[in-house]
Amino acid sequence: MGNKKIVLSLALVSLLLVAFWLGRVTGRVGKSGETSHEKIPVAPTKSHDEAAPHAHEDGKADGHDEGKEATAGLKLSAEEKANIGLKTVVADLRPIENVIRISGTVRPHPDKEAQVSSRVSGKIAALFFKVGDPVQRGQRLAEIQSAEIQKLQVDLIQAENKLVLHKAELDRIQRLVESKIAAQKELIAAQNQYQTALNEIDGLTQQLILLGLPEHAVKKARAEKSISTFAILSPLNGVVAERGVVLGETVEPNKVMFKIFDPAVVFVEGDAFEEAAPQLKVGQQVRIRLTAYPGEVFTGKIARFSPVIDPQKRTIHLWVEVANRGGILKPNLFADMDAVVGGRQEVLAIPAEAIITTEGASFVFVEEKGEYRRADVVLGARDDRFAEVKSGLLPGDRVVTLGKQQIYTKSLMARGGGAALGGHGH
Repeated sequence: MGNKKIVLSLALVSLLLVAFWLGRVTGRVGKSGETSHEKIPVAPTKSHDEAAPHAHEDGKADGHDEGKEATAGLKLSAEEKANIGLKTVVADLRPIENVIRISGTVRPHPDKEAQVSSRVSGKIAALFFKVGDPVQRGQRLAEIQSAEIQKLQVDLIQAENKLVLHKAELDRIQRLVESKIAAQKELIAAQNQYQTALNEIDGLTQQLILLGLPEHAVKKARAEKSISTFAILSPLNGVVAERGVVLGETVEPNKVMFKIFDPAVVFVEGDAFEEAAPQLKVGQQVRIRLTAYPGEVFTGKIARFSPVIDPQKRTIHLWVEVANRGGILKPNLFADMDAVVGGRQEVLAIPAEAIITTEGASFVFVEEKGEYRRADVVLGARDDRFAEVKSGLLPGDRVVTLGKQQIYTKSLMARGGGAALGGHGH
């Protein structure tokens, strides 16, 4: 009986040992054979087609392609650059000035313009210049046959003849007085007659000169006893702006025959609103642009102001004196004036003509390693020449000024969409 209990006890211990060993083996299998319910984070994997699809759905490019297209630059051949006249400017620190925009009109300078007329009545005998011809001061514009001038010259010739006679008589009386043959009173009378002839010649000479006959023509009439036509002379250097007479025409002293205009210096005059008047001063620099000459900028200075405000327009009239290089500023051309009335500290700025604005966005094209990429910019203050760049560019970046629209058009064509140029440049 005691032996049976011992055997049963040993058998029970053996069963417990076997059960324990089987439990440990089952645990190992759960860890290594993934039969356990413990979750292990694993990065999801996709096939090549799922990760980077190259087919476009619903006509839309994938994000990878769009980003690549936005940063990719356009390449231009040397011939294309020449055809569009490509020009670039460096983005740099520049002052943005305070300017006042004024509309104006080109006018002749009042000190450089002349209206030429005859001082006597007569008939046009000769014309030497046409409209647009350059003239020098003192050159003959025309010749007039004038009865008044001719009569004065005839009187002058007669006075010269009388002077010769009176001189001879004076000399004769002088000799007689010295020989005590003639009385002293006869000498005095001869001297008076001679002086009267001199006075008459001087008076006629002055009349001819005052009427406009040149002094050399008067001397010629006296010396050669000849009658000269009356010459109309140019009073200044310039060009013939108008000619109001024809050959053979009869003219009166009030007839304007020629208008002479010196184009070397002109006025551009305009009207500024009265609220701008306190900021405007004589001598301030003004930049002038004309539609007739795009890209050209002329510089002048405010010369004077009207002393009164226009009661209807509430404006003050001003005149800007401008050196007219090349004579291309023609009277009556319209102009835009930007008067510089103050400045600011230097900021990163680019020329205004480099900017393209379309659909509410502003951007430029930047030259990098021979390519041209679009760069969106955030702009700040601006004047008539430059615009502040708050973001989008760095100092030293080269931006396209001339040819930017052609590059934009080419970029749209490369992307295969849109109008040629959806916005406009500033």
